[in-house]
Amino acid sequence: MPHDTHPDVLTVLNSLDTAALPVEAARVLPAEAYMSPAFHEFEMSAVFMHSWLCVGRAQQIPNPGDYIAVTLADEPILVVRGKDEQIRAMSALCRHRGHPLKEDCIGNARTFICPYHKWTYGLAGEFVGAPHMGKTCNAADLKKEAVLPQLQVEIWYGFIFVNFDPQAKPLAPTMKKLEPYMQGYDLDNMVTVEPEVTSRPIQWNWKMLLENYIEPYHTEFVHPIIHDFAPSTGVEFSPWLGDDDNVIVRYVPFLENDGGLTDKGWAAPASFPVIPTLSEKQRHRVGFGMVPPNMNIIFTPDMLCYGLVFPQGPTSLKVGGGLFTAGGWCVPKSTAALPDFHARAARLMEGSRQLGEQDTAINLAMQRAKYSRFAPRGRFSYLEETLSQFNRWLAVRYRAEGARRGIMAGEAAREVAE
Repeated sequence: MPHDTHPDVLTVLNSLDTAALPVEAARVLPAEAYMSPAFHEFEMSAVFMHSWLCVGRAQQIPNPGDYIAVTLADEPILVVRGKDEQIRAMSALCRHRGHPLKEDCIGNARTFICPYHKWTYGLAGEFVGAPHMGKTCNAADLKKEAVLPQLQVEIWYGFIFVNFDPQAKPLAPTMKKLEPYMQGYDLDNMVTVEPEVTSRPIQWNWKMLLENYIEPYHTEFVHPIIHDFAPSTGVEFSPWLGDDDNVIVRYVPFLENDGGLTDKGWAAPASFPVIPTLSEKQRHRVGFGMVPPNMNIIFTPDMLCYGLVFPQGPTSLKVGGGLFTAGGWCVPKSTAALPDFHARAARLMEGSRQLGEQDTAINLAMQRAKYSRFAPRGRFSYLEETLSQFNRWLAVRYRAEGARRGIMAGEAAREVAE
C-alpha cells in the first residue's frame, strides 16, 4: 500500500460503494471529486488517459495534410489525414525538447515543423530532419527514436475518437445503445458546422457540466416556460448495460411533432427544416446522449448536435458546440444551403443562450457549494437515473486506476484511519 496517496483520492475511492449503485440506492460523489487538485490529477489519468475521446469529425479534415491540433487533458495532440487518406493521431510535442508543433487550430500542412529549433516531422509522425544535428548523432538513429508517439484512432459514424491507452478495447461495441438514435441521420451526406470553443474557461468542474446536461430533473425548475415543450415527466432512460457500456442516453417527448431549439427555447416548428428520413417517433422527441468523458449528442428532428468538453483544471473547462457555443451541428446539405441559414442559426443560438445563462447560475452555485464543510452526498431522484449511470461509469475507471497505483478502495479506508 503506497503511503503517499493523497487523502482526497482516498476519500473518493472509499465513496464508490455508495456512489456506484442503482439510482434508488446511489449517493452523490463527495465534494473532493469536484474541486481537489490532487483528485483531478488522479482523474485525468484514470479517465482521460484510458477512455475514447472525441476530437471532431472526419469531414473537418477531408484532404491529405489536413489536421486538427487539440489539447486533451493537458496533452497537445495532432489528428492528421495522411497521404494514404488514413486518419492518425499523435503527440504534438517535438521529440527534441518538447515544444508543441501546433497550438489548438485546424489547418493543412505538408510537414510539421517545430518553431523552436525547426525539427521536422511527416504527416504520419515520422522524423524528417533537424538542422545541425548531424554533428551530434547519426541521422538513422534519429529516424528511429524521434518519432511522434501514436494514439489509437477509431471512426464512428464519421466522428473521430482517440485513445491514449494502446491496450484500450475497441469503441464501437460499447456504443450500441446509440445505434437506434443514429437511424435516419445520414451523417456521411450531411454538412458539419464546426463547433466554436469557448474563448475563456468556464469555472466549474467538467463532470458538473455533463451531469447538468444529462439529467432532466432540473428542467421544469431551472428552465420554466422555455423547456415546457419537452417535459421531464415523459422522459425515458436506456438501461445501464454493465462495465463495458460507454453510453448514457435518454429521450424526452415533445408536446407535438417537429420541434427543436428556437429563440423561444424548445418549441415547434424547429429552427431548421425537419430531416425527412427520420421516423415518426424521432420527430416527436429530443434525445440526449453522452459518450463520457468529453462528448454529448442531441438528436432533434432538424439536426444532430454534438458538444465537446476540454477540462483545464479541477474547476475549469472549455466547451465546444452542443448547446454551449455555436456549431457542432450536422444538418442536411439542403439546410446548409438555405439563404436564411445564418438567420435561423441565430434564432437557435438565442434559445441556447437563455438555457445557458440559467444553467450557468446553477453550476456556479453548485461549484461554490463543494467547498462547504456541509457539502452533501444526497440521494438521487428517479429522474436522475443518468447520474447514477455516470457514477457507475466513473467508478469502473477510478477503481482501475486505483489498482494500477496499488490503491484498493477497501484498504484505503484503513489508510485514512491510520
